[in-house]
Amino acid sequence: MARSRGTGSLTRRTAGGPWIARYWDNSGRRREHSTRTTDKQAAERIMRKLMADDALRREGVIDPRDERYAVEGRRPLTEHVAAYLAHCEHAGMAPAVLAGKRFTLAALMRGANVTRLAELDADALVRHLSCLTDRGLAPATVNIARKHAVAFFSWCVKTGRADSNPLKVVPLKSERADRRRVRRALTDEELARLLRVARERGREAWYLAALWAGLRKGDLRRLTWGDVDLHAATLTVRLGKAKRTDVLALHPELTASLLRLQEGRRPFPAELVWPHVVTDRTRQKDFQRAGIALRDEEGRVVDLHALRTALGTKLARAGVAPQKAMQMMRHGDYRTTLAHYTRLELSDMDAVLQNLPAIMPAQEVIAATGTADSVGIRPHPKRHPNGCEMVRKRATGCSEGTRGVEQATNGNTQQKQGVSRDSSKESCERVKGLEPSTSTLARWQPGAEALAGARTCDEASRAPTPCPTSSPASGAPSPDVEVVFAAWPTLPLAVRIGIVALVTAAAGLPNAMRNSAESGTLT
Repeated sequence: MARSRGTGSLTRRTAGGPWIARYWDNSGRRREHSTRTTDKQAAERIMRKLMADDALRREGVIDPRDERYAVEGRRPLTEHVAAYLAHCEHAGMAPAVLAGKRFTLAALMRGANVTRLAELDADALVRHLSCLTDRGLAPATVNIARKHAVAFFSWCVKTGRADSNPLKVVPLKSERADRRRVRRALTDEELARLLRVARERGREAWYLAALWAGLRKGDLRRLTWGDVDLHAATLTVRLGKAKRTDVLALHPELTASLLRLQEGRRPFPAELVWPHVVTDRTRQKDFQRAGIALRDEEGRVVDLHALRTALGTKLARAGVAPQKAMQMMRHGDYRTTLAHYTRLELSDMDAVLQNLPAIMPAQEVIAATGTADSVGIRPHPKRHPNGCEMVRKRATGCSEGTRGVEQATNGNTQQKQGVSRDSSKESCERVKGLEPSTSTLARWQPGAEALAGARTCDEASRAPTPCPTSSPASGAPSPDVEVVFAAWPTLPLAVRIGIVALVTAAAGLPNAMRNSAESGTLT
């Protein structure tokens, strides 16, 4: 039954077959759409719906792009994945990387249980990554699965199969907390042993190129003699990991090794430098012959790529700027060089600290500690090494060992005097039980007349020894006590109470002195 151009028509290809709707779309092209029904009235309703939608697209009510996204979303996901892998292969992606993408995307469809593109969203990817984590896979492996899924959906957006990429919101897992494979830098001694073993077997240049030029295994496999200029001491890396051409300077040791490798023959420019690639099994045997453990006590591993780590570590120890090291390592970001290719040990940090100048001269440190023969570790100014609190004032005029700094009472000059330790000298100890606050006393300095002293404890006897408040010879008050008498009105109340408690406990003076201290007078 034929119809006019504006109303469309229904036809059958075979008798008893489904009705086929034919109509002109908004772009002027003839369309044929199977109604998938043998009922003519139902086929007419379907055709009118198709033509009504086309009229809405013609008027701009329906966006053709949204309709395309809906159609692509209903297509099987396997068709999109196959088209994506074909695109990657056409772009020249390495076979190993292509095989990894094929494996991870197939695992994604199985793990997330999705069959169509519209079903692949952030929730589906999170379910799949959670399953990988529950299986005990490393965070780096989980992040690779996320990376391949995000790259696939980004390709779908670029090719008009999807409006946006919903997988970008899925966060990466932290790899620092659980790194399963950490490389270490080979020491100079290990490198020397490895090169001796490799020289005996004609593989010295292979390892030197990985060390001094930082070449990856793929770079070594593709390197030709036309890329090596021994006269200019340069090496050209073509189509590396970053798909660019880099010119590197040759280390003299690498240049000499390449000259020995080229000795006696004139290779063609297109000839490979290493026609026979050193396999991983051969490399492991070389490491074992050199006495290099493939995995150390800390779980760090060494392989061919660890020679690049050794190069980055050597550059850091030599003080090379991160930007220059990044260029030599052919990285796109210097943070990659610092985070993954620099392995500094504690000895490196210790060497740096030893080269830094001290803040205080050595003589001042000796005088401050009161040790004339050696400079030791100074204890905390408010804590004695045996656990007793110290009052760094000369209120008592006593010390257990040495008096480092004696300040004159007039405040104009200072004499630095070191006194050697003498166990026979009388030591002072305050009776326990009354511990005045010493923080205020330690901070107080009445003008230039600073008071220095110490309170110590005798671990052996624990017997209290009273501190003398006057000169034993003349009976007159000592200069220290005179300073305290002169500065008493200006002392804070907490300091006066502390000194009174100390004196009353050590000398048995009446408790009425506390009232005198509070009133500001000393009787």
